[in-house]
Amino acid sequence: MIKYDVAIIGSGPAGIIAAIFASKRGKSVILLEKNDNLGRKILATGNGRCNITNKNICISRYHGSNSDFISKVLNSFTEKQIIDFFESLGIFFKEEDNGRLFPRTNQASSVVDALHLELKENNITVKLGSLVKRVDKDNGWTLKLDNDSIILADKLILATGGKAAPQFGSSGDGLFWATKFGHKIIPTYPALVPIETNETWVKDIQGIKLEGTIKLIANGKDIVQKSGDILFTHFGVSGPAVMGISREISPCLKENIPAEIIIDPIPEETLKLLDQKIENIFVLNGAKNVKNTLSGIIPLNLIPLILKNAGIVSDKKAAQISKKERNLIVENIKNIKLTVKRLRPLKEAQVTAGGVDTNEIDPLTMGSKIVPNLYFAGEIMDVDGDSGGFNLQWAWSSGYIAGNNI
Repeated sequence: MIKYDVAIIGSGPAGIIAAIFASKRGKSVILLEKNDNLGRKILATGNGRCNITNKNICISRYHGSNSDFISKVLNSFTEKQIIDFFESLGIFFKEEDNGRLFPRTNQASSVVDALHLELKENNITVKLGSLVKRVDKDNGWTLKLDNDSIILADKLILATGGKAAPQFGSSGDGLFWATKFGHKIIPTYPALVPIETNETWVKDIQGIKLEGTIKLIANGKDIVQKSGDILFTHFGVSGPAVMGISREISPCLKENIPAEIIIDPIPEETLKLLDQKIENIFVLNGAKNVKNTLSGIIPLNLIPLILKNAGIVSDKKAAQISKKERNLIVENIKNIKLTVKRLRPLKEAQVTAGGVDTNEIDPLTMGSKIVPNLYFAGEIMDVDGDSGGFNLQWAWSSGYIAGNNI
């Protein structure tokens, strides 16, 4: 039985950064992780490259019931500060589209290795493969591990994540403990997750990737629209733009509101301009099959679907296409419609929406307003960000505040 100033459950980005900065303040710290590896979720982010943060951090890219709370946390430890921190550890950055920042090595392992070394240099006790089975509070905190060993601590930070990607260790334990000690939980659901559709023709074009816009419509009203990569799969659609609208689908599904998505693979062209360009192509290539004349506009495997939806046979000559038929082709290119069946399961989600009610947390310390000496960091709270490094920045910011103000 060993006693520490601070015990942290969860070695994701929030837990690691909290441990480092609590130790820098002279605290004895133990970091407990149920997995056998440190930072498994960091290793999985950015397709194994780790999208550390984004140069365009702003409150509009975050979601939760308390925007003032989110803003205060992000302003207390900014993207510039996390860049400076990692550069001090020897991590070089490179910027990609939409302000996304990655390590120059293109390897998430570089980030985890640098953090691991910093944990060692700050004499932080790290226990991997250590599942916390029970958490009790008396004068201090008592944590019972799965091997029956006991950890005592004056202060506790829950950095256990939400429920997304349970294969990386996010099983909702922290939410259970938060409830046990009196905290309110905003109902959780998957965010940043692929979408299943009722249409089965997506199987025929699985693997096709478009760069365009995707719009969610519910009850005939436009709900949200995102731009970026859209990937057709055997079950529906995936990709950054798709995941960007997924969090808005959960309320629709819960209330049985019919929802459809509209994909536009050429958003930079209006219907009128696209019609004029396609008319010119048909005039210049009148002897060719209409299918072949469209191959430079949209992916070849997508053309039969467009023509089928427009009611036009693929081998019809371009010169034989009427103005009405051409208009139908343009309309179907600009409006590829799919109906939502459901969201993919939590194991495929990048992040959880919902979590511990942030009205019960002090944004200046991440301390509980209900339970003395209890702190929160990361995805466990009712905060989730858009894809592109925003969720990792939330983890760094909230973890820093918890560790630095413990």
